[in-house]
Amino acid sequence: MLIKSKNGPMEIPISSIVTNPGQPRKVFPDQELEELCNSIREFGVIQPIIVKKTGAQYILIAGERRVRASALAGFEKIPAIVRDADEKDMAFIALIENVQRENLNYIEEAMAYKRLMDEYGMTQSEIAKRVGKQQSTISNKIRLLSLPEEMREALTENQLTERHARAILRIPDGAQRKQILERIIDHSLNVRQSEKLIDDFLKKTEDERRRAEKLRFINYRIYINTIKNAFNTIHEVETEAKYYQEDKGDHLELRIIIPKKAG
Repeated sequence: MLIKSKNGPMEIPISSIVTNPGQPRKVFPDQELEELCNSIREFGVIQPIIVKKTGAQYILIAGERRVRASALAGFEKIPAIVRDADEKDMAFIALIENVQRENLNYIEEAMAYKRLMDEYGMTQSEIAKRVGKQQSTISNKIRLLSLPEEMREALTENQLTERHARAILRIPDGAQRKQILERIIDHSLNVRQSEKLIDDFLKKTEDERRRAEKLRFINYRIYINTIKNAFNTIHEVETEAKYYQEDKGDHLELRIIIPKKAG
């Protein structure tokens, strides 16, 4: 359980703040920081940051964007609430604040959930309850991490949405996923256009698979009929010859037995 500070916010030196390695947010756009910096210059820091004191330093739990913008604005101190929290609590507070403020992109959010599971043993159900979301939402977020890192970076760098990412996940082949993503980016396709592209691609792929299966079936029939015709020719002479055919699942087994005659 988190232990709240008994005192209210206090001013602490920005130079004494150490970045939290568990901070889920990794991307801080320059324009966003500049806008916050201008606001802080005019109104100050309205919402205190949250830190944990360790020796002469303060480990930042939540509020890295405010710290960066305050430093950019030339401030030497920033209002902070000091809390006594373990690593798990620190990670969770940072996640909660970012999720509530909608500061995380969907990939960062998914990585934060995965970290809570891997490093702190939390279940998807526990995370969902604490962040106020459905478990299916947590599960769907984490599924996005099955995309390679380079694809996740391309999605966020090109400001593609979570729906874009989920649509791409429908493509089972990795190389084909990459090709589709490149087409979406090159043609600046919106979500609806991207989903139609993927629907058409999957339908075409399935049609091609069925045609290939049909051709293989036709070829099998040709092979089998050829062997049967050969057997019929044999059987006209060797009436005791036997023909057997058995489907073994991944292959067909054909046998012709021709008895030897005593000479």
